[in-house]
Amino acid sequence: MGFFLASKLRKASNTVAIEKKRDELRSDFEEFEQFSKSDELKQFNELELLVLSDEFKRNKKMVESKSFKRSELYQEERTFKKYQRSKKFKTYFRLKDSSELSTFNLVAESKDLERFKELEALMKSSKLNKKEDAEEISEYKRLKSSARLKEYFKFKKSRALRIYNEVDKSSDLQKYYQLEERISSDEFKEEKAFLLDKKRFEKTEDYKKLQEYNSLKSSEKFVKHFKLKSKNPFEEIKKWELTFSEEFDAGNLDSNKWITRYYWGDKLMAKGYSLDSDLHTFTDGENVKISGSSACLLAKKESKEGLVWNPNLGFVPQKFDYTSAIINTGNSFRQKFGRFEAKIKLKNPAQVQNSFWMVAEKSLPHIDIFKTFNGGKIMNANFWGSENSLQKSEFKVKGIDLNKGYFIYTLDWSANELVWKINDVPVKTQTTGVPQDPMYLNFSLAVKEARNDLNAEMEIDWIRCYQRK
Repeated sequence: MGFFLASKLRKASNTVAIEKKRDELRSDFEEFEQFSKSDELKQFNELELLVLSDEFKRNKKMVESKSFKRSELYQEERTFKKYQRSKKFKTYFRLKDSSELSTFNLVAESKDLERFKELEALMKSSKLNKKEDAEEISEYKRLKSSARLKEYFKFKKSRALRIYNEVDKSSDLQKYYQLEERISSDEFKEEKAFLLDKKRFEKTEDYKKLQEYNSLKSSEKFVKHFKLKSKNPFEEIKKWELTFSEEFDAGNLDSNKWITRYYWGDKLMAKGYSLDSDLHTFTDGENVKISGSSACLLAKKESKEGLVWNPNLGFVPQKFDYTSAIINTGNSFRQKFGRFEAKIKLKNPAQVQNSFWMVAEKSLPHIDIFKTFNGGKIMNANFWGSENSLQKSEFKVKGIDLNKGYFIYTLDWSANELVWKINDVPVKTQTTGVPQDPMYLNFSLAVKEARNDLNAEMEIDWIRCYQRK
């Protein structure tokens, strides 16, 4: 059995191909589900009823009998052209943007005209004194004889300006502009072209529906949809819904999801600590690097002060020669039963104890979904019972070369069963000691033996958790 499993794992070691297959299946499922609920599929059934109906045929005949000259569009265009031919409108538009009108308006706002009106009022006043107001009289005569003001008063009395003002204030001008906007609109042009087109039915919505029906009937989407429906490869996907996801694409570790110390250290004293058997101290996030949509947990040889848990003395300060990293969801995410998986790559797996594990509120129950020991070998486990009556089930996994890059580690946990998987290959099934408490996720590196060349990493590409629907 062990040889057979090792052989299966070696064949399944191409994580890229496995993930690609997963992604393709997921993509097909999402496409299938979306298409099943799509308006496109609904329309196909509706369109078939429509295009074969008697009403559809009658509408087609009616469209083909339409005429532009009998339409409202024709009357609108005719009225607009009548305005264009009108002498009043021709006069209006000739003056509208002319330099003549522009000059007139400038003079109307000028200080010369304002001064002239003041002086003219003085000239007509009984208070005028020819001797005392000699300068004003002279200025008045000069302004009155200026070519600019003469032209202004001449234009002001002109028939053209009178027509301009009449048209400018008329409702006909408003109607003209409305018709101009209407006739120059794409909607009007398209509708006119449609009515003039002998093949106008081909421009109708009914024709589009007919074409759409024929297109849908032979489209790849429909062919693929019914092929997938016949094969039904989505039974496993349909069982699960996503409850937790971490893709590490935010550029930094999400503190709303993760803490970088043991949960109880964070809860009791907001500090990290190490176990009595550890040679490292966990830094508060310094050994966690986020880069390229992955999280890298580092174990390094460097001196640092920390706390160690001693069962007899409690938390004791200690100087460590190594630092390491842990991240967990103790404060943010816990779940009872479901699927829990992560895509992980190790660097120098033999140097440290690499762990992807779950634990409940207390130290038990505890499940090692993936754990290395003794030179980088895999030893997964389940611990249950109590501190005074600990029970455990440990098992080795052979056939995996951890130096070959990423692998997907999975735990399927139901009320009666635990199933460990690597790259979708089941490696262990257990029906005893199955936890019945919500548990949270942990990822950690533990230094268990002294070494000067320590340079270990756990790189996590993604983490995903599901529960049964």
